[in-house]
Amino acid sequence: MTKKNNPICRSFRQDFPEFVERAEALGVNISLGEGRRNGRERVFWLDGYKQLTGYTTRSDGMPFTRWDAEKNIDNILTQIEEDRAAAAELSIPDRFARVMAEFRQMVPQYRMIGEVRQPNGDRGHCFFMADYDGGVSLDGAEVAKAKAKWQQGETDKAHMARFCDMLEADFARRQEEAAA
Repeated sequence: MTKKNNPICRSFRQDFPEFVERAEALGVNISLGEGRRNGRERVFWLDGYKQLTGYTTRSDGMPFTRWDAEKNIDNILTQIEEDRAAAAELSIPDRFARVMAEFRQMVPQYRMIGEVRQPNGDRGHCFFMADYDGGVSLDGAEVAKAKAKWQQGETDKAHMARFCDMLEADFARRQEEAAA
């Protein structure tokens, strides 16, 4: 495979060969973070958003070791495997409901992007501008999209709830169209 179409970076293959086969089977993307300078550890990222290695200390204050990195990588790959197995038994509306449950817990931050990423690959996003604009994708296919315009006197929480209601309405509409 060439560098461009190889989802697992060469450095990860060298440092953690015991996890390469599992990662390839899952189809995840593992990349090396920028800036390995001045003796700092390599930082590997899963799908560009979840840090696998490169922490300096553990939660108990002890130094982060290779054993901790291996344990962390194993835990994350196991979570993905288990979540994909669980999601395989769920219907499309149930998977959509899982994403929406996380969306409804989200606290909007103006001029930020809110993302929901399930381990099985289901995703949702929202751009928190004056208008909340975003959508939900299951298996890489968009299943709902909404844009909630800002209304005078509306709180961020109410705006987010209205955006979520619009996503759910669009999902229901698309499901009805697909059934017809």
